[in-house]
Amino acid sequence: MRRALGMDIESFQREQTPGGVMMIPIPGAGILKKVEGLAEAQAVPGIEQIDITIPLDNRVTPLPEGNAYLGFIFARAETIAAVEAALREAHRRLSFTIVPDFFLRAP
Repeated sequence: MRRALGMDIESFQREQTPGGVMMIPIPGAGILKKVEGLAEAQAVPGIEQIDITIPLDNRVTPLPEGNAYLGFIFARAETIAAVEAALREAHRRLSFTIVPDFFLRAP
C-alpha cells in the first residue's frame, strides 16, 4: 500500500511481536441479551482488546446465514502459539445469552 501510494517504505518497520485476532462467532440465532466474562477474558495474558460489536437487544444470526460476528478479540505475545492460546482462552471465558426469537413473540 505504501509503495502504491508513493510513500516512503525504507523507514517502515514491521511489528516484531506476533499478534492475532479472533472473530467471535455467533453461537445461535436470536436476540443478544447479555455478555458475561469480559473482565475475565481481558485479564488473560496477551489479550490487548476485546470489542463486542453487536449491541445488546439486537438480533444475531450465525454464519453462513448471518453476515456478522459478535465481535473481535485482539492479542499479542512472544510466540504465535502463545497468541493462539490467549485468543482461545479469552474466548472460552466469554459467555453470551441469546434468547431465541420465538420466546419474544406475542401469541
